[in-house]
Amino acid sequence: MTPRPAVRDIRSYLSDTGWQRAPHTWREASIWSHAGGHEVLVPPRDDLADAEHRVRDILYVLTTVEQRPATEIAHDIGAPLADVQTYRTFPEEDDPGFTSLTTGLRGLQGVRDVVRAAARATVEGPLPTFPRGTPWPVGELLKQVRLAAVVPEKRQVTVRVPVAGPPSAEPPPLPEDPPLGRQVTLQLYESLGAVHAAAERATPRDLTPFDMTVTAGVSANLCDALGDLADGRRHRPFAVTFRWGRGLPSGLPASTVTFTPEMGRVIGAASDRLRRVGISGDGFVMGVVEGLHDQPEDGDRWRVKIRGQLTARTGGPMGRSLWVRFDDQATYDLAITAHREHRRVRASGEFSAERGRVELVVDARGFLVL
Repeated sequence: MTPRPAVRDIRSYLSDTGWQRAPHTWREASIWSHAGGHEVLVPPRDDLADAEHRVRDILYVLTTVEQRPATEIAHDIGAPLADVQTYRTFPEEDDPGFTSLTTGLRGLQGVRDVVRAAARATVEGPLPTFPRGTPWPVGELLKQVRLAAVVPEKRQVTVRVPVAGPPSAEPPPLPEDPPLGRQVTLQLYESLGAVHAAAERATPRDLTPFDMTVTAGVSANLCDALGDLADGRRHRPFAVTFRWGRGLPSGLPASTVTFTPEMGRVIGAASDRLRRVGISGDGFVMGVVEGLHDQPEDGDRWRVKIRGQLTARTGGPMGRSLWVRFDDQATYDLAITAHREHRRVRASGEFSAERGRVELVVDARGFLVL
């Protein structure tokens, strides 16, 4: 049964998805138009006699515009504070609408493990391989992620990641830090982009393009989970679509990342490589400070997250965020000022994973406020 979304949520959804509201009304109903000549009437309140009929008409038009089921659209309208990820696989099966129990279970486990790998990279920092166990914030977030009913004929699974009131990975250093759910979806968006770019350049004989993807949150765990979406050694194509909760603007458009069978093959091989590769060498990042962390009680001092353009000796420029650790309070104070004043910075140093996450270790001479 298709849920009936509230009128206020319909208005915000239309505004967020490119519909234009007319300056006039018709019998108090607002008039909304879309490219291609589509038009809908939105009732002024939920308690009107014809409100249910009007909402059904709106959903019908939206299914035509978006080419998605009405139930899926209605759920999106009613969940403005959730990021949506849709995973679609393309198994070769003889019976349309069904899949083998083994393949279906592998796909669901892959979805769970993809989200978990991104959450661990967010909470613990990037690592080539995460050890066994699930940190408490990651486990709590996974409990809050909602799994929609599987659509057999489309071979797709949809999950909703809450972006309001989730558990924090650590005490937030700044009030404007996004909720953990949004951080995890952004991390996954960035990680899958890095995997896709590396898989386009890599071959089974040359997997070096994956070496520096670790700084973008890519891990052997993530590659293993993507392998499950590709149906293991069968290397089926798959795609991941991102839609952002409009109640917390992300500044990013809805988008889909599609992986070919050939990409699946190198991603599987990259998992083994990431388990063996070490993170070392020098590099620099230029961008803005988006996170601050200093906990003297446990020795985790003078650490900032910089989002921007990372350049490593082993590869070309890559856009991502990176944890940078300083060796003195004065340099950390400069980073605080740069964050407060929204100024760009440049940090250069040596990569290290000694503290359990990939970081760029920078001394006072290697940090500059631009």
